[in-house]
Amino acid sequence: MNLAVYGAGGSGREVYDLLQHCPKQRQKWDEIVFIDDTKEEGNLHDSKRMPFSRLKELYTPDNTEVIIAIGEPKQRERLYNEVISSGYIFGNLIHDNSFISDYAKIGSGIVIQEGVIISSDAVINDNVYINHRCMIGHDVVIGSNCQISANVVISGGAHVGETTFIGGMSCVRDHTNIGTHCIVSMGAAVLKDVCDYSIAMGNPARVIRKNENEKVFN
Repeated sequence: MNLAVYGAGGSGREVYDLLQHCPKQRQKWDEIVFIDDTKEEGNLHDSKRMPFSRLKELYTPDNTEVIIAIGEPKQRERLYNEVISSGYIFGNLIHDNSFISDYAKIGSGIVIQEGVIISSDAVINDNVYINHRCMIGHDVVIGSNCQISANVVISGGAHVGETTFIGGMSCVRDHTNIGTHCIVSMGAAVLKDVCDYSIAMGNPARVIRKNENEKVFN
């Protein structure tokens, strides 16, 4: 079985590092390749890099798993649907130095970086990227296609809707609901619910406008 990492930018290079430092993860796959639709065929360090159209010519769905290493939730959602419609399945990539409760539920297409803690009865749905040193409390639910940045704390019973971005060093109060297609800025302290398609920032976090463009990065 091979692993295709969709994304060869910053998040893709972080995934490359994870694979280099976690032999238990690396040995699950015969070959690691990276997908980048913005460039011609080449290499990312010692791995092949190619557009998705080329991957489909060289690697069949029956011997290739995919994960997405891109930080834009809306783009994650689009690529996830494209990969599924092409017949490929998603794998999981979980750093050896992370802790996941035996009673947590983890979907497919999940990336969990170093130092992450996922507590009892938490639910992580499909196609979620959780960056370094995050704390996901008991009974937390994270929807599909989310990007959880480094050093985030999501306290017990909180819900994060699908296709949402949580910025680094932010924290979410217990039993708080963050809607779908939201952006929570870096360092925010979310103490009350955030409705769908909102951008929230500050301490305490306040909604500053609608997330009309659904774009985190310029």
